[in-house]
This record gives sequence, C-alpha cells and structure tokens, in this order.
Amino acid sequence: MLSVNRDTIGKEHHSWRTTLAVIALAQFLSGIGFSFVFPFLPFYLGDLGLKTQKEVLLWFGYTSIVFGITMAVFAPIWGILADRWGRKLMVIRSMFSGAVILGLMGLATSPWHILFLRILQGMTTGTVTAAVTLVSSITPAKNLGLSLGIVQTGLLVGNAVGPLLGGILADHFGYRIPCGLAFIVLSTGALLVIFFATEKFTPPEDPKLNGFKTMNGIIKTEGFKVILAIFFFIYVISTMVAPILPLFIKDLSNNSSNVATLTGLFIAVAGLLSGITAAYAGRLGDRFGYTRVLVISLVLSGLFSIPQALANNLWILFIERCLLGIAVGGIIPTVNALVSNTISRDNVGSAYGLTSSVTCLGIGVGPFIGGGLAAAFGLRWPFVIMGVVAIVIALLVHKMATFRNSR
Repeated sequence: MLSVNRDTIGKEHHSWRTTLAVIALAQFLSGIGFSFVFPFLPFYLGDLGLKTQKEVLLWFGYTSIVFGITMAVFAPIWGILADRWGRKLMVIRSMFSGAVILGLMGLATSPWHILFLRILQGMTTGTVTAAVTLVSSITPAKNLGLSLGIVQTGLLVGNAVGPLLGGILADHFGYRIPCGLAFIVLSTGALLVIFFATEKFTPPEDPKLNGFKTMNGIIKTEGFKVILAIFFFIYVISTMVAPILPLFIKDLSNNSSNVATLTGLFIAVAGLLSGITAAYAGRLGDRFGYTRVLVISLVLSGLFSIPQALANNLWILFIERCLLGIAVGGIIPTVNALVSNTISRDNVGSAYGLTSSVTCLGIGVGPFIGGGLAAAFGLRWPFVIMGVVAIVIALLVHKMATFRNSR
C-alpha cells in the first residue's frame, strides 16, 4: 500500500511540473507572437494611412480602449467557463484565437480593420489569464509563487525575443510579415498545450451552478476588491507609455531608418531582465511575503520611470528602461499569487476572470491616457505620471497591508 501511494504521489508530482513547463513554453511562444506585432502598431497604423503623429497616438488609443472594454466584458465569462469546463480548454481557445486574429491583421488595409480586429481580440483571447488560472489550479500551495514566476518569466522572455525579431523583420520586409509569423508561433503553442499539458479537472457537482453568483461571492471576499484595484492601476501605468516609446525612440534616434529594430532591442533587453526578476521574485514572495515584494517592486518601478522623461540620448534611455525592466518583473507574479492565496482553488478560474477584466480595462485605459497626454503635452510627460502613480500605489498597498495585520 505504501509503495502505491508513493507511485501515485510521484506521478502527480511529475504531472504538475510537466504541465508547468509546457505552459511556460506556451507563454514564451505567446509572448513572441503578440510582441511580433503590437510594439510596432503605431508604425503600422501610419502605413495604413494616418498622416500625423497626433493621429497615430489617438488611433492607437482607440484600438487599445476597445480591446480593453471588450476583454473586460468577456474575461469573467471565460473565467466561469474555465471553472465549469476546464482550464486547459481555455488556454487552447485563447491561443488559437490570438493566432487567427494576428494573422488577419497582416491583411488589414485601413485603421478601421485594426480597430475591428482588436475588438475581436478582446472578445476571444486572454492567454495570460488562462495560463495563470491553469497553473494556479494544479500547483501545490508551497510552490505557487515560484510556479507563477516561471510562467511570467516564459511570457516576459517571449516578450523580449518577439520585438527584437519583429523589429528586424519589419525594417526589412514591412509590418505584415510579422503578423503571419505570429499566427504560426501561437498555433504551435496551442498544439503543445493540446498534446503535452494535463489537467485532472473535476466539473462542479451542480451543472446549473450560477457562475455570476459565484463571482459576486468572490468579490465580497475580504481583500479581493483591493487586489482588483491593484491589478487595474498596475496595468494602467505599465501600458501608459506603449504608444509613446516607439515614437520617443524615433525622436532620440533622429528618425533612424532602423527605428523598429531599435525599439525591438529596447523592449527585448528590458523584457529579458523582467523575466529573470519574475522567477526570483516569486521565490522571494514564497519566503518573505508577496505584499512586501510587491511594494518594493512598485517603488523601484516608479523611481526608475520618472528619469526617463529627462533622457536626451538613446543610451541613457536604454539604461533606464533596463532598470525599469528589473523592477517591473516582481510585480505580476506576486499579485497573481495574492489572488490564489485569497480565493478557493475551486473558484480560481472565476477569480482570475475578474482580475483579467479589470486588467483589460487598465490595458485599454493606459495607452488611451498616455497617448492623450503625449498628444497634448509631448512625449515625456507620461513617463513622469507613470512613475508617480506607481509610488502612490506602493504606499497604498503598504498602508492597507499594515492595517490588515494590525486588526
């Protein structure tokens, strides 16, 4: 009997670790696929007929906010379906949807096509949330922070590789070729999940269980509203400079003909550093507390963001972006771990559906605000606003954690 138990434990141990590795690899491919295209979307919009920098910034804002709103509406629905039908299925669905939409972007002939496809993207994708939900549901609690850090590392390293390769391809062949390659890369990731990831999913006993009622109970869980607010503001500030950075690099490089490659290099190195930090931050969160690591990461992010507004050459901006990348890496795995530690494993899909909803609102609002600020006051001010808000969030999180611990 004892040997049977050991064999069973060994198989379960192997199963969740294997699935973790597969999901981390799938997130790596997902990061590559999406970042082949989106860092250069402002340039692509210019190729599609927009004439001025102000038009590009505003249209980038429009495409971001429609994506954010639609994904905010649909993410909770996908979360409910994940708890009812399985989390692995949601990973596959989101990756194949992303592959098709990015492939179609390569066929766009006007900014309106990009706007429509971004709406579809918001309705059907959500690869990060789906992956985090699956990993959270299968990982032992003592390994949660490290596991989420590994998943985040896979995504961030993919986000590092994608812009560099995408930028080189875009400079030599235009912005449509990376869209086609994104289709291939994301489809490959989905196939890996189909054949190699495993999930021992047990459907809920009551098939008529009201998912929205469950979500209402999750929202009322102590501390969860604070976590939702943290997710929203983190993604507002982290995406605020998305439409600005490529244009800022273009200005500092004196309109270099290789601006897409330069942009990709900046994003690649910072993303790689974030990926390294993410895995280590997850381990630190397991040992010293996720809130403490989150606060430190936010403060450092703010301190490294503000000076970017003063950069007067590419080297200074590059160093500052690298330092910011190191700081940012500790944010997402720790706040994701806070969710999993707050909510029952049975409802983790619904919980991450809610966090994804507010995350997507942040992703939509951030570039819209950043683009509007840049159009009105110049490209430098969003870096300052991003830094100040990050520090304010850190202070509020620290204050709330201190209050809860004192009760």
